[in-house]
This record gives sequence, C-alpha cells and structure tokens, in this order.
Amino acid sequence: MSPPRTASLVLLAALLWSGAAHAEPKDDARRHFMAGLAAAQAKDYETALAEFLAAEQAYSHRATLYNIARSYNDLGNLPKALEYFDLYRSAAPDKAADIDPVIAVLRARLEQQRAPVAAAAPAQEPVAAASVDQADVARLQAIAAELAALSASLAERASAPEAATAPAPDPGAPTATANPAAPADPVAVPAQGDLLSDAYERVVVTASRYGQSPLDSPSTVTILTEQDIRLSGASNIPDVLRRVAGIDVMFLSAGQADLSIRGFNRELSNKVLVLVDGRSVYLDFLGTVAWAPLGIALEEIERIEVIRGPGSAIYGANAMTGVVNIITKVPGEGGNLVHFEGGAPGYMQGTARVSGRKSGTAWRMHAGWDQTGRWSEQEPIEEGGALVPFLDDQTLATKGVRADARIDQTFLADGLASVSAGYTRGTSEFYALGALGDYAMDYTGGFARGDLSYGPAHLRVFYNGLAGPVGPWASYIGQRSLDTAFDSDTVDVELEANTEVKTGAVAHRVNAGLGYRYKAIEWGYINGGEPVYEHHFSAFLQETATLGKLALVASLRADRTPLVPLAETISPRGAAILRVARATSVRLTGGTSYRAPTMLESYTDLAQPTSADGVYVYTVGDPDLLPERILTGEIGVHDESTAFHVADISGYVNRVTNLIGFRDVDSTFAYYDAENNGYNAGETGFVTLSPTYLAFGGEVEARVFPLDGLDVYANTAVERILEQDGETTAPDESTSLLKVNGGVMYRSPWRVDLGAHVNFVSAQVWRLREYDDAGQLVPRDVEVPARSILTARVAARPFPDEKLELAVSGWNLVALAGNTFREHPNGQLVGARYWGEATWRF
Repeated sequence: MSPPRTASLVLLAALLWSGAAHAEPKDDARRHFMAGLAAAQAKDYETALAEFLAAEQAYSHRATLYNIARSYNDLGNLPKALEYFDLYRSAAPDKAADIDPVIAVLRARLEQQRAPVAAAAPAQEPVAAASVDQADVARLQAIAAELAALSASLAERASAPEAATAPAPDPGAPTATANPAAPADPVAVPAQGDLLSDAYERVVVTASRYGQSPLDSPSTVTILTEQDIRLSGASNIPDVLRRVAGIDVMFLSAGQADLSIRGFNRELSNKVLVLVDGRSVYLDFLGTVAWAPLGIALEEIERIEVIRGPGSAIYGANAMTGVVNIITKVPGEGGNLVHFEGGAPGYMQGTARVSGRKSGTAWRMHAGWDQTGRWSEQEPIEEGGALVPFLDDQTLATKGVRADARIDQTFLADGLASVSAGYTRGTSEFYALGALGDYAMDYTGGFARGDLSYGPAHLRVFYNGLAGPVGPWASYIGQRSLDTAFDSDTVDVELEANTEVKTGAVAHRVNAGLGYRYKAIEWGYINGGEPVYEHHFSAFLQETATLGKLALVASLRADRTPLVPLAETISPRGAAILRVARATSVRLTGGTSYRAPTMLESYTDLAQPTSADGVYVYTVGDPDLLPERILTGEIGVHDESTAFHVADISGYVNRVTNLIGFRDVDSTFAYYDAENNGYNAGETGFVTLSPTYLAFGGEVEARVFPLDGLDVYANTAVERILEQDGETTAPDESTSLLKVNGGVMYRSPWRVDLGAHVNFVSAQVWRLREYDDAGQLVPRDVEVPARSILTARVAARPFPDEKLELAVSGWNLVALAGNTFREHPNGQLVGARYWGEATWRF
C-alpha cells in the first residue's frame, strides 16, 4: 500500500473514531454541512471549507469528505484536495470509477509541480543543455502525456460548468516549476459533479419498507438516534420509547413492559408490531413481545424508528396501531467496545463487541449479560413457609446472558449476502392476564437469519425460537399447580422488491412482496397440551406516484391464515403527501388495520383460578373469533425547514371494533373437581366484544439544536376515547388524556455530556373485570393517579483520546423521595434505578 493511501486510511479512521467518541451529533454536523453548501453556492469557498471541516469533526460522512476535497480543489490547494479525495475513495469504494481518474490527475499534477525545471522560460537565462538530465525530460514528457489523456477523459465525463479545465499542456512543450504554496488551477471533477448534498439526511425505512425521508413518509414517524439512546438515561428499550409522543409504556414488574401506541394498552399488550432489523419478534402464541429474551443491548442499536398509526397495509397482523423497528449497527461500524453498568436495585449489565471490515466483508460479534432487581414482593416468601417460589432467586426480575454474530458480504456491483444468529438464556418476571397475576419464565431462546439482496430484490429468511418452563411466581403448598412449559418456533420467508419507473411527468415507485410464516407452539395452557401448527401466507403491493410536489401512496395487503377468512385480512392504506416547501410536507392518510386472534385466544384450554379461594372457572378459546380492526384518518405536517429544528404535528380519528375479551361465565352448580383441587364455577372464554371505540387525538413534537452540542426536545399527546355500546356512550379512561415529554441533552466541548428528561402522564381509570366469590365477572373501576418520571445522566471522557467514558445515571429519581406509583392497578410499585457506567472503545 502506498504511503499516501496508508496515511489517508489512518486519517479516515481517526475521523471516524472522533465521530464515534462524540456519540453521533448528526444535528450539529447537518447544520454545518448545510451552511457549507450555502457558502459554496455563493462561491465563498473558504467559508464553505470551514463549515465542511466542522461538520466532519462533529460526525464523519463520506459526502463531507468529498465536499472538503472539492473545496480544497476550488481554492487551488491540490495537496489537501488529493488527501481528502483519497479519504473519500476509501470511504466510498462504490464510487471508484468516478473518483480514480481525479486522483490520478491530481497526483500527476503535483508530481509535475515538484519535478525539476525541464526547460527555461523565455525571459530567463538560457540553461545549458548539459544541466538538464535527459531522464527527467523523458519522465516529464510521460507525465504530461498522461495528464493530457486523463484531462481529455475527464472533460467528457464532467457535467458541471465549473468542471471545465484549461487546455491540456502540449506533451512536447517545456514546463516550469510551480510554487507548491501558490494556489493552482482546479482539476476537473467526475460526472457526479456538484457538491454532494445528501449527508446527514434523516432516513426512515419502516413506513414503506424502503429508505425515504420522513418528509415523504405516509405515516407519522419518530426516529430515536444513537445519540438519543446513549444520553437517555434509560437502561432498556421500553424506557427509551417513553419519550415518543403517543406511546404508552406500562411496567407491571421491572421485568416486562407492555407497550401501546395511541391507546388500548393492557397486560400482554398485543396491538404493536416490534421488529429487529425488519425481523418480527412478537410471540405468536401471545401476540406480545417478551423484552428480556430479545438479547439486545442499547449499545448495539443504531436507531429506533416508531411508526404511529396502522401498519397492516404492508406488515399484516399485529401492526394494528403502529410499528417499532429496532435497527442495530451495521457490521464494520461502531468499532470495538467493552461496556459495564452496575447499580441498584440489583442492576447489572455488561457488553463486549468486536466489529470490523476488510474489503467487501464486514463482521460483528457481541456478547453480554443482564440482571434487574425486583421493585417489590407481593408476598414475602420464607423458607419452609406456605408459599413455594417458581425461581430460586426472589430478588431479581430478570437475569440472562446473550450473544450474537453477523457477517455481511458484498458481491458483484450491487449484491449483499448476510448471515446472523443469536442466543439468549435467562429468567424473567411478567404479569399474565387477569387473575393469573405474577408469573415467571425460565427461557432459552435464539434466532438465525439469512439475507440475500441484489439490485431491487431482497430475500429474507429467519427462525425465532423460545422455550422453557413457566408458571406463577409463587404457589401455595397443596394448591393445584399451574406450572407448565412452552416451546414456540417460527420460520419466516419474505421476498420483496421495489423499482422506479417514469410515465411522462409522473415518477412511480412500486414495492411488492410475498411472505410465508410457519408457526408451531406446544404449551400446556392451550389445546390440551397438544402442539398447534399453522401456515400463513401473505402478499402486499404499494405504489407511490409523484408529480411535482405531490405524491400519492396506495398500499394493500392480504393474508391467508388458518382461522381468519381472507376478506377479513385485506388492509388498504392511502396517503397524499404535498411538499409545500423544500423541507415541509403536509400528509393526509387513511386506511384500515387489524390484529389476528392469538393462539391463546383461539385454543385456550385451562381451569383458571379466580380471586375466590378454591374456585376455578374453565376457560376456553374460540377459533371463530373475528380479528380486531381499526379504521383511521390522519392529517399531519412535518417540517425540517431549517438546520436548527425538526417538528411534526398530527391529528387523527380512530374507530376500533371487534376488541377481544372475556365473556361472562356460564354458571353451573359449583361442584368439587378433584383434578383441579377446587370448585368449578362454570365456563368462560374469549369473545368478540360488542362496543365500538372512537379515539380522537393530536400530537405535537419538536426538537431544536441551536448550538453545537445542545439538543432540546418536547412533545405532547392528547387523546380521548369514547366507548359506544348500543345507545350508551361513555369515556374509556384507561388511556391518559395527556402525555408530555421533554428533555435537554448537551455535549460540552470539555468532554462532558449532560442529559435530563421528564415524562408525565395524566391519571387513568381502569375498568377491571374480576371474578367474584361466585365465579362471575364483575366490573370494578380503579384509578391510577397521574405520575412523572425524572431521569438524568452525566458522562465524562477523562482522557484526550476519549476512548474511556465514565457516567452515572438515575431513572425515576422522584421515587427516591418516596413518590412511588403503579402503572397498572395490578402492578407493582415502580421504584427508582440508579447506576454507574464505564465504556472503553478501542
């Protein structure tokens, strides 16, 4: 490797390292980048160069390297231009065909300037022929010939006006030594021409299954960046998501969060689809997400995209009210690190990662462990007492180990193959439905995935598995055991492609896909303990037609499932997006979405305990349940018109029908059941409920970054839900009327980072349906007061190389003063969590 190339790679690595050490301050970089573009357009190249260098220092990007090189070239500083073109070439090997001729011209021009004088200028004293080395003359003539040929080639490739260059020198003409310190004439640039302008642009892939600007998204979208996550003061993904407008996060225990978007949260919440790099991770038999077995450390996440609003038009069942896509770091990015956190109550987490890239191969390997202490114990469990615990350690809500690896390989001009796999092992506390209450599982899980893409086509195949014993957190001696075991396996195959065509003045982007999902579940609570196997098929089509500033989006998906008629799964969506300004768009969206009944709801076979001692109700599933359905209309405005802010305003109306719940008990004369060691009070089961729910809401979110290192955000969500049953209309107050989030993050120039965040939700009234002493379901209204969560984080990098970072964080700090609260009437009191961190990057 040549010395210039080696130096370029070293400098590029240093620049990339600088970006990593400062935790992705893309907003600062974007502000400087846009200022540089404006200065370059005004031909103020010195100001442009200063702004581009500031952007590169804040967060490295290959487009910035190119623009720095262009600025140096325009200023006539060819050595620095060559240095940064070399850096760009290393960071963008796919642009080699365009940039290699420019690098060759620059090297030839510089070598020509450094060469000895070949012949005297007319005004100078004649130089004796004997003083001119004939080898030097031959070499200069060869360089001049090469330069002439390269310049002619570039003249054909260059498209921008400023790309024109002076006529190439005559190979036989004498040359004079140039002053290296003096500005030189710029060289021609390749056909990509003007300064690149796509650096630091925000991109969302979840709304349409391909990359697009949030300005063009048919759905309301929030992007949480790596910086947001690192400075959040959160220790898990659900707590990071609290800061998103319209999201409700509810912890019944420290081990499991239930998540909803725009209302309708519940135990084992099942109306939001959660993805990891586009791979669905919901548990098919419950329709919810078990967060602990995901095995994802916050340090592994590049960003989280949240789509608020129905997503079944391209994702099918379980994307009823929204989608959360957790996007991890690409192999070869993020560098190597060792990270440790430890604090109270019982909190500990460790992560080690290695990541690299060589030529077209990139890899990433990660391993770690986690544990989280319980907030409270419902009933003390004493050795030799009447209560028997499910798990040996009564102090921890979660405990587990995790590991994963991924290898990416590029091939040909536009191909990528990727293979990844992961493993998790641990225990977790969670709350099951109704009277089942506090549960625990001892799980073993994993996934395997393969991706193959070439051009517009992408094939994804993955396997998800989770298995282990599960049962009540504690049981009384002599009580009928509800301990069981489960084994869940899914295999998913997805093939999709998108292409762009034009018909006259209209640009079309068509995205289509086919899918197959195999589900297998064996669980003692369903189907008499016998395995259930299902085969699901799907197809979707989306077209975006753009004419000038107006884009029209039409999406449609249908799923073929064993229990739901095809007509019940058809999910259309339409949107109109108008660019009222370059960086401001107005969107109008309408569509439907659905949630298919889960295996639990379809196949339950369980003698369920009630709140009355010794009384059981036989609970069964119903394979004929209708899917839950939502019809929505939404209008919104997204604005990024300055480099100092991002804002979004949306208003929506949702009509929700066919919610699934429990039917009243069909009473029978209570008789003693020896098998269940109690009295059977009748039979109940899952049923499609008759009420219709109307939800009216609005969300406002804004983020400003006026100074380098300073980010300030605030958002609020207001929602009112009405329950209509026949002629009766009443408010459903289990969803808070008001949610407010705000925070400040500051990355100081003294290698110290500060973050503070507050989350407020107004009071709720939950209508619980509980069993009375006779085994009947009776309603009971329970108020959950308004609550606030205060979080803070302070981090410092004590050494100039910034490889070591030390931090302290505190979550729900108001609880330290005794201000504890519940997020659900049956949940535990939510306590504080505080810890210290150490991260070493190498």
